[in-house]
Amino acid sequence: MNRIDVSLPQFEGGAAAFGIDEKRFARIEINSTNRTARWVKRVLLVEPFTKATGVRRVIFNDRLRLDLANTGRPEASIVPSSATIPARSYRHRASPVGGSKTNARVLVDWWRGEKVAAGFINPSSTRKLPLATRSVRERNVHAKTKLPHITQYRYDYRAPEDANGPSAAALFRVAVDDSTREQAADRLAFEFNLDLDKELF
Repeated sequence: MNRIDVSLPQFEGGAAAFGIDEKRFARIEINSTNRTARWVKRVLLVEPFTKATGVRRVIFNDRLRLDLANTGRPEASIVPSSATIPARSYRHRASPVGGSKTNARVLVDWWRGEKVAAGFINPSSTRKLPLATRSVRERNVHAKTKLPHITQYRYDYRAPEDANGPSAAALFRVAVDDSTREQAADRLAFEFNLDLDKELF
């Protein structure tokens, strides 16, 4: 599942079992859920993602949407964006291809390794930035197609454009596992018990 949901099990009569007003008990559930979701996003996702890739925290903060719990929605969710992140935002390097002096693959730092990004780097250039590759795609021509003599889409850039790197969603898929979700569940139990103890004692 390409998201993390943070929610407490629903117990019938939970407020009554602890002798707490129902509205106050609901507020404890919401507060502990939201504190946990913020912790999960920062500690389990943004910080390790940044360390692994070199992408700035502010970018991952933006690309990992946090939907907080409220009175009408008892769970919080963290949903990664599928929008690409510019390859230049990653720690990256050029990987030579066939001895070419002007065209090298782009390798970006990734979860426990490196990943090839779409585009190229000119090893002879001064700045060695990852640039988008010009491409040609076949066009689907049918009876109602306008200008049917044009059989291809050509993506030629008059000025160099940044290459696209992998998305936060792609990184999320390889980095988040059962251990991540177990840590989230343990943290939620801790936060809930912390608030409950403050209320009871």
